[in-house]
Order: sequence, then structure tokens, then C-alpha cells
Amino acid sequence: MKRNMRKKSKTSLFKKTLKTLPLLFSVMAVVYAGLLIRDIEVPVVLPVTEVQVKGKLNFIDKEEIKALVKKNISGGYFTVDLTGIRENLLHKPWVRNVSLRRKWPASLTVFIEEQVPVAYWNNDTYLSENGEVFKPETIDTTLNLANLNGPAGQHENVWKFMNILYKETAMLNYDVVRLNLDDRRAWQLVLADGAESESIEIKLGRFDTEKRLQRFVRILPALVIGHGIKKSDSAESRIKVIDMRYPNGFAVQLSEA
Repeated sequence: MKRNMRKKSKTSLFKKTLKTLPLLFSVMAVVYAGLLIRDIEVPVVLPVTEVQVKGKLNFIDKEEIKALVKKNISGGYFTVDLTGIRENLLHKPWVRNVSLRRKWPASLTVFIEEQVPVAYWNNDTYLSENGEVFKPETIDTTLNLANLNGPAGQHENVWKFMNILYKETAMLNYDVVRLNLDDRRAWQLVLADGAESESIEIKLGRFDTEKRLQRFVRILPALVIGHGIKKSDSAESRIKVIDMRYPNGFAVQLSEA
């Protein structure tokens, strides 16, 4: 009787083993297929064939970005190195930020945020709206941008003061076309009247610059009227320089009209 029970037990175990074999083979097949796909590299199976570039771009060539992305694609749809491509694009001077997204079944979309130049810095680079310095291969000198100048590493301070100038001079009929910070940390700016092509140099010096700037903004309208800046070329004189570096006053240098 014991022998019969052992035989039945062995038979039952053998039948269970036979039933689980298909499942075991299926799992092995999936694992093997995964290893096989990895070995033959996914680009052969699911290659990325299309690249789209999106973003408000005024200085960046979309076709150039497409070519650069395609050149740096390694892997297929699932294994493409998005981080590597992004880091590569961030080295482009006009690129401020990048994000990439896969689009089934074989497309890659590149979203680019472009640098916005708001001023020239030391005549050979740009300043962005965040006060960052960036230098493309070529500098377009025809853009209507102010010229900011200063010692190396002082671009953030100059840009902060430029924003103060924009606020303080907003009600004047003059634009800030140049702002200089010299090696002694003294400030000097140039305002220009676009309509008459007239410019005035203002010296603010090293100390109490904001107070001196506010005082200049208050006195400029009266100086303009008193010295005939808005008159014809026959006016006897025009303001060339205003020196605000005096504790209780200022000096005006005139030029022949």
C-alpha cells in the first residue's frame, strides 16, 4: 500500500512538472529575447528617425540643431541618451535651456529656450535678461542694445545698476545707450535723444551714486530748457557733460551747436 502511495505521489509530481514547463519556457524565452535585443542594439529595431525643434528662436537655426541632435543620437527609441544630447546642446552660446521628449514611435522633440540679449558687454559679448554673459561666434552690432562696460566679473553689478537706471529715467525723453564702471569703481553713463541724435555724458562717481542719479533726473528737464537742447542748430550751446560728483551741486560742460 505504501508502494502504491509513493507511485501516485511521483506520478502527481511528474504531472505538475509537465504543467509548469510551458510557463518556464515562456519566461526563458522572454529573458532570452530581452538579452538578444540588448545585444543587437535597439537602433536596429526601433531607430529614432525624426527630430523636431520647437521654441521661439530668433538667433538659432533649427536645421543646425536638428543636424546636431541626429549626429549625437546613440541608441534607439527607448535607449537614446537624452541627458547627453541635452548637455551637448547647452554648450551652444545661444541656448539657455533645453528639454527633450520622445514621441512614439520614432520621433524626438527638442524644446529650446533661447538666450535674450539685452545689452552688449565690453563690446565683444552679450548680457542676457538674467544678467548672464554669453558669447556667440559673431556679435551683431546692429541690434538696438545699450553698451555696458566694466571690469571682469562685475557684469552682475553693472546689470543691476542698469535696471535702476531704467526705472529712474523712465519719464525722460532719453535712452541709456552706455553705462561704464571703471577700474576705480566710478560710474559714468551716456543718455541719447533718438529724435535729435543728441547725447549727454553724466558722471556719477563712486559714492552715493543712486542719490546723485535721482538728483540728475530732477534737474535735467530744467537744464534742457535752459540750454536749448531742443532748439535748432542755431542754438548758442548744447549740454555735453553733466558732472554730478559734487556734494551740493553739479557742473555742466557745453559744446558749440
